[in-house]
Amino acid sequence: MKTIWRSSTRGSSKGKDISTIKSLRVLRVLRPLKTIKRLPKLKAVFDCVVNSLKNVLNILIVYMLFMFIFAVVAVQLFKGRFFYCTDESKEFERDCRGEYLVYDRDEVKAQKREWKKYDFHYDNVAWALLTLFTVSTGEGWPQVLKHSVDSTYENQGPSPGYRMEMSIFYVVYFVVFPFFFVNIFVALIIITFQEQGDKMMEDYSLEKNERACIDFAINAKPLTRHMPKNKLSFQYRMWQFVVSPPFEYSIMALIALNTIVLMMKNLNIVFTTFFFMESVLKIIAFGPLNYFRDAWNIFDFVSVLGSITDILVTELG
Repeated sequence: MKTIWRSSTRGSSKGKDISTIKSLRVLRVLRPLKTIKRLPKLKAVFDCVVNSLKNVLNILIVYMLFMFIFAVVAVQLFKGRFFYCTDESKEFERDCRGEYLVYDRDEVKAQKREWKKYDFHYDNVAWALLTLFTVSTGEGWPQVLKHSVDSTYENQGPSPGYRMEMSIFYVVYFVVFPFFFVNIFVALIIITFQEQGDKMMEDYSLEKNERACIDFAINAKPLTRHMPKNKLSFQYRMWQFVVSPPFEYSIMALIALNTIVLMMKNLNIVFTTFFFMESVLKIIAFGPLNYFRDAWNIFDFVSVLGSITDILVTELG
């Protein structure tokens, strides 16, 4: 028996060792990080993130301090107020007893009343921190907001919109955390990246403005604009018309008005007609080849075709 027990013990220990060794295979996912060393630009980004962590730690301390303050305030506002009865007609725990009827289509079921607590609540600081972190992610936070404005008193069920003023708490929280602190973190990383880039350029003889001028001259591309050669032709007069400021301002005004009345069926047809005429006039003025060389003209033409297709499908349907 002892021999069997020892062998089984050894077998189980060996099995644990093998499973532990197999779990180390997860480290293989770190192999792609080896490319960081071989790609200079990727290495610069990685170094920037690592260096910015030093500055982020200071902000993180302030972040946690403010989070703790909001958690304490939330406990004071909502402690014990996130309870509810499965039977919505019962507000108090003492009444949440027995059974109630649930109508499911053609079936009627009797279910036991239960006094429950919402998954996310503010009964203590730890749960308040977790709930606030969930709210800051933006995932499912409207449900937490609804529970907050519906909360009444301790150990009492919710009442719709009983404390609408509690929504101010979430407005202030969103201004401080998702908007303010997140932007600070992003700004720190960007500033660190710029400082690191400046350090790399210190060895060069050119100043920062001189390098910027050279980069601009290298990357600059000439602006190509088609103009008909024959100034007496109809195409030249049409070109003068479509490139004139009044025509451009008129199209901009039409775009703004179309955005306002986009949901109005009849006016949408009128604006689509105007934009179609704009495309036709520009094709005549620039010529088909020169018109479709510009990516924005292609975008305008495709959007007009899409609008026409939508109108035809709607009318035929």
